[in-house]
Amino acid sequence: MEKKKARFPKSFWAANTVELFERAAYYAVASFVVIYFHEVLGMSPTMATFLNGTILWGLLYFLPPLSGTIADKYGFKKSLSVTFVLLTLGYLIVGTVQKFWPLVVGHQQNVDYTIPVVVGIVLIGVGGSFVKPCISGTVQKTAAAYAALGFGIFYMTINVGSMMGRIVSYFVRINFGIPAIFTYVATAFAFLGLMVIFFIYEEPQYQEDVSPSKVYKPKSLGEAVVGMFTVLKNIKFVFFLVVIGFFWIIYIQIYNLIPLFLRHIDPNAPVELYTLVNPVMIVLFQLLITRLSRHWSSLKSIMVGIGVTVIGMFINIIPFLLGADPAAKTKFLGLMLPFAGIFMLLSIGSMAVGEMFASPRIYQYIGAIAPKGQEGVYLGYANLPLAIGTIVGAPIGGMLFEAFVSRPARAGEPMKAVLMWSIVATMGIISLLGVYIYDRLLVERK
Repeated sequence: MEKKKARFPKSFWAANTVELFERAAYYAVASFVVIYFHEVLGMSPTMATFLNGTILWGLLYFLPPLSGTIADKYGFKKSLSVTFVLLTLGYLIVGTVQKFWPLVVGHQQNVDYTIPVVVGIVLIGVGGSFVKPCISGTVQKTAAAYAALGFGIFYMTINVGSMMGRIVSYFVRINFGIPAIFTYVATAFAFLGLMVIFFIYEEPQYQEDVSPSKVYKPKSLGEAVVGMFTVLKNIKFVFFLVVIGFFWIIYIQIYNLIPLFLRHIDPNAPVELYTLVNPVMIVLFQLLITRLSRHWSSLKSIMVGIGVTVIGMFINIIPFLLGADPAAKTKFLGLMLPFAGIFMLLSIGSMAVGEMFASPRIYQYIGAIAPKGQEGVYLGYANLPLAIGTIVGAPIGGMLFEAFVSRPARAGEPMKAVLMWSIVATMGIISLLGVYIYDRLLVERK
């Protein structure tokens, strides 16, 4: 019997195209947000990482349960239309603050850009929080019996968009400067997503016969809030979310502490090319790692992922233990890189491997332990550890940079990088021990 070929409707491909443009917009600027705030707008490292991690990433990963509820109520097309208007305005505002804000405040010297930047990143954060529920919801409805393939395409689209955004960003930045990656690249990609929504995307319909009794009834905002407290009453689950949050504290440093450190040892460091290692590794090796760990329990895979990530962070202390000049240029793969930058590439690559072991299995495990009938509620909070990691971890990265790099540099003293990277790695060790305790003492065995 001939196997039926998977076919997806127009809304499926339109949704993935929208996701491609949204991820390209975000990752075009992700590696340079804290650098832009710090180097160009004159903010302290702590304030820059607070705005990027605690505010922006916090909104992106804390709001989806409520954003998804609103999207279910008013429809994906309407929600995405508003979303991409917010994203386009947000990127445009952040990229042009140096042009319009001095005119608003009436002076040109020592301008504080905090107010317009906060407005811009709130628009980006609130808008971005709608994207995942709407796009993944579209994939779920339109993929039908081919859901595994559909979500595989969706996941690949995210990483292709990530790579595309960083590559375009690099060429625009070196020719037009850092603000241009917000004004031109991210704004243009967000606007392209809006055009796809207006002219191509259609409200998704179920692609197979679904009994009306099985169709999910949208919740009210009040019910969503009640659902939140229902989940948070499960103390064991909350403990799991918190210890996984420590894992994400390490990961978030790819976009906070690591860019600041790279620009310190190399003022012209192409940070977006360093962080490009992350999506490239995922595209190349995710299927291999999934196959390697397919017979492992979810908790074992998560612990291996955390362990690899901790090792990746410890890699950054090697050049300092060797007593080498971290800024000394060394030839590596045909490129002249700072000596510490070579180990930074290895560190980012190791953290990508750790992410591939841990991240998919976190979602799988949460779905598996959810009480029957509450899978959706529990999975709605699967991003909560990432929200915890960003809200707490981003400003920690900024404070560590100020305490162990900036302040010693101003005093003419050597940086205390070994201590700095060890403190970050310790967050992962806490996470690893927490998951181990959870696995051995808190999980009910059958």
